[in-house]
Amino acid sequence: MLVTRCKAFVAVMALTLFFPFAVSAAVPADVPKARIAVLGGTFLNDIIFHREGLIKQEFTIETKVGTSPKIYYAEWQGIPFYYVHVHGEGKWLETWVALYDLGVEEAIGGATAGAINKKMGVYDYIIPDDFIEMNVDRPLRIPTEVYRDPNAIPLPRYVPAMDTDIRNILLDETKKAVAAIKSTKKDKQYQGIKIHDGGVVVQTRGGRFETIAEIKMMQKWGGDMVTMSVGTEITYSRMLGINYANIIVISNPAEGMGEWDFSLMEELYPRINPLSLDIVLASLPRVAALQGKPRVSDGLINHPEMTSQKKKDHE
Repeated sequence: MLVTRCKAFVAVMALTLFFPFAVSAAVPADVPKARIAVLGGTFLNDIIFHREGLIKQEFTIETKVGTSPKIYYAEWQGIPFYYVHVHGEGKWLETWVALYDLGVEEAIGGATAGAINKKMGVYDYIIPDDFIEMNVDRPLRIPTEVYRDPNAIPLPRYVPAMDTDIRNILLDETKKAVAAIKSTKKDKQYQGIKIHDGGVVVQTRGGRFETIAEIKMMQKWGGDMVTMSVGTEITYSRMLGINYANIIVISNPAEGMGEWDFSLMEELYPRINPLSLDIVLASLPRVAALQGKPRVSDGLINHPEMTSQKKKDHE
């Protein structure tokens, strides 16, 4: 018995050290409300701060896992949304717990990526439908204390990996935006953009680019593109019941799949960041209209009670 209690104590202490379980303050009453969040990354970079009139306010909130990153309240055509810069600037868990506490129900993310699939070229847009997450340093699950229902057993499935409604909206708006820019700008980079419906995005741990050997491994796994953050977003959003899908733009060939250098990105960002923001903003009214609709993830999040007894036997 003593050994069991000691093991339990060690486990609790380990969790406490890994997750700073400070008591979460209620969301302040003066924080503006929104149901939709946009998670920024290199597909947007800082473009949202250069669109006049979008950002209205900024704030942070305290959560059960710590202080959130800076969250921006914005509005587009009367639709309120939150914006989080660069995937939460390293505050992976705090970002998503804050969005959950704020009542966010829908989220759009994105990134630039290296192309593993040779059919995907630089400047191409992909709306992925599956992912491989090589997470070795970010929390693997949401602490139980975060959830509103203390009896929930969140053990989500990822088939499909992302919300199909938001995915379809992003795909449709990407097609419209790319067609529009091709009709008005004769820049060869815009003219060459292809749109891919589906693909497997591989997330590495980040902090460096991959090796040629690693890319060969990912190719054998079935990966189409490689990036550093959206796998975490896909994972956490489903764990918290937030409907999510993302946009990927190819910024370079993956290592070993073609020659490139950083000057390629210097040319790419000023072209694709405004276009990506146009796609996101055009999607917001349609995403807002999803409120109240049954969603594909509704039955994919919580595991049934783990008991040998049939439900009727103990009701």
